[in-house]
Amino acid sequence: MQKIVGKNGETVFEAGDKADAVYLIVSGEIGIFLPTNKSIKPDFILGESEIFGEMGVISRALRTGKAVAMTNVNLIKINHHDFNDKLTQADPFISGLVRILVGRMSGLLKERKQSN
Repeated sequence: MQKIVGKNGETVFEAGDKADAVYLIVSGEIGIFLPTNKSIKPDFILGESEIFGEMGVISRALRTGKAVAMTNVNLIKINHHDFNDKLTQADPFISGLVRILVGRMSGLLKERKQSN
């Protein structure tokens, strides 16, 4: 785990980047921009105690969106090896459910992208 301090407007990751970590927001807000969003307004705003970046790590795919600090932020970065170790140690039902849900959400995002 690594503590990260980010400034308002700073990009955490871009669409197409390697999904190498999951992030926990300790304080501040992160805006998530889906690939079809070309505006300055994020599709989602995440806050304290929320996690982001998990879909790419679980599905072993490149980042599909962009994450930007909407305020000054404090994050905890968990690399993909540590995250996958935690997922592997979880109850098999829970880890299977997480993988299924991420797969379904990835499919929905691809469909949405293709329809635009």
